[in-house]
Amino acid sequence: MPASRQAVLVGPAADSVEEAAPPRWLDRERLKRIRNFQSSEFYSRLVMRPLSVLLMLVCADWKWLTPNMVTTLANVFKLLGAALIVLDHREYALSAAIILQLGLLFDHVDGTLARYRKTGSTFGAFYDKVSDAVTWLVISGALGWAAYVETGSVWMPIGAIAAAYLLLVMGYMKWIVAAATQHTPATPAVDPPSRTPKQWAAWLLSSIGRACYFEEVDLFFWIGLGLLLDQLPLTILLLLVSQGVQMVFMIIKRGMQMQQLDAARARTISIAA
Repeated sequence: MPASRQAVLVGPAADSVEEAAPPRWLDRERLKRIRNFQSSEFYSRLVMRPLSVLLMLVCADWKWLTPNMVTTLANVFKLLGAALIVLDHREYALSAAIILQLGLLFDHVDGTLARYRKTGSTFGAFYDKVSDAVTWLVISGALGWAAYVETGSVWMPIGAIAAAYLLLVMGYMKWIVAAATQHTPATPAVDPPSRTPKQWAAWLLSSIGRACYFEEVDLFFWIGLGLLLDQLPLTILLLLVSQGVQMVFMIIKRGMQMQQLDAARARTISIAA
């Protein structure tokens, strides 16, 4: 073959190799868009967010998969986990714990997917929040029933439902403040942080330290642990006490926020007058 002909073939081929786009899962810009939200809860930081990012690397561009479909899938797994707890929390302890974690994982993915595609909707936010409230009540009821069957104590289901009620009251207060400030606590897409190894180590330690906060997402971790250790009564007590303490704190915090709003409005009226 003539040398000139070889040059024609080899030159462009080499350029095409150099300019070839990286695989989708190695695309840094795509990964940046997937890492579009930073969680505060220790379980989200250390487990659920990393898993949701890995899952998104695979399914983020499946056009047929919508955020609302993922929310529905999360609901199915949570309800299935609750059903297994009711059927036999000891025989199905591992299965129930894993299925509940999968439900929580998909509950992370739905919002991440919506932000990645910039397709968030008012109905989607409504569906997600209502689903969280309903499925949490079902899960709590299942824990209470299983503990009642185990111990014969009527205080087990009462304590489980009371703990769920306290969590829902805190969410209710959050949205009252949001309505008063005419601000919706949205979760917009944000650029992921860049950290040095030292900063990552500090982040890891702070994440572990947040385990004592017993935030909403973290409760799935404690329930899973309680199932695996066969300690449902202790788990229910932990939920009840942690949510009770948090509710007292949040009542004070939200009340102070509302007082600040009243003071700001009073100043505005005084200036206008």
